[in-house]
Amino acid sequence: MRHPFALALAVLGLGATRARADVPCTDPVFDPVVTPVRDVAIDAQRTACLRDELSTHLVGHALIDTPGFHGVLGGDLRIAGRMRLGRRFELDATLRVLDGTFVQNAVNKVTDLSFGPLTIGGAWSDALGAGAVIALVGSLEIPYTRDEHATVHTAGELTAVVTGQVAVRTVLHARLGALGAVAASAGGDTERLALRAGLDLAHRLRRAISFQLGAELQAGWYAAIDHVNVRTGVHLRFGGRWRGAVGIGIPVGGEERTNVVFDLGIIRDLH
Repeated sequence: MRHPFALALAVLGLGATRARADVPCTDPVFDPVVTPVRDVAIDAQRTACLRDELSTHLVGHALIDTPGFHGVLGGDLRIAGRMRLGRRFELDATLRVLDGTFVQNAVNKVTDLSFGPLTIGGAWSDALGAGAVIALVGSLEIPYTRDEHATVHTAGELTAVVTGQVAVRTVLHARLGALGAVAASAGGDTERLALRAGLDLAHRLRRAISFQLGAELQAGWYAAIDHVNVRTGVHLRFGGRWRGAVGIGIPVGGEERTNVVFDLGIIRDLH
């Protein structure tokens, strides 16, 4: 699990002579698009740079058992905000406004709509040599902020992230951390814990648009290897402080049954 993070540090070290410490953070179009697999997006990818922004994301996912359609289609709408506190700290908050799920098997078809929860988080960031920054980020789902209380949920993450310039128009994001979740009810408790490691490359094609490729490995949620989330996306700026992001992830290998994850985001820079 340490190899992607070590590789990222080595690559950033090779490119440090041509980079300045602030370069990766000057343009948010280098920030990674997100393709979260886990509930309430606790594994959403991010940059090590601190931001002041408001955003809304429409996330879709599918689990399809072929040849017949037996599976799950789902989507949720989230609004989020990030705010810097000084030069090294950031506070985050995300509210899932609506979550919809359609389930079909050989006998039944079920549609469910819900809202919540609220997730809060934060980050500490600092320069890491020339042309790179490092951050420690965390998030926590607030219990009892879902619309049903028969089962009490909480989840969170703690992740180290490195963002650095590796070429004139290319930025690398690397992450290494852990995810956890607990669901407790009268029928018993369910606990999950996983480790994560991933890399994303963002290459600016033109001044206002970047193309991105990446992959993330998760292990421990279901089995020794859960999946490798192979990702691609586009991040663009339009209308001054407005940005759009489109990403698609395909979890392969391991025990993960989700076939595809899609994210469409609209972001408003506050400064």
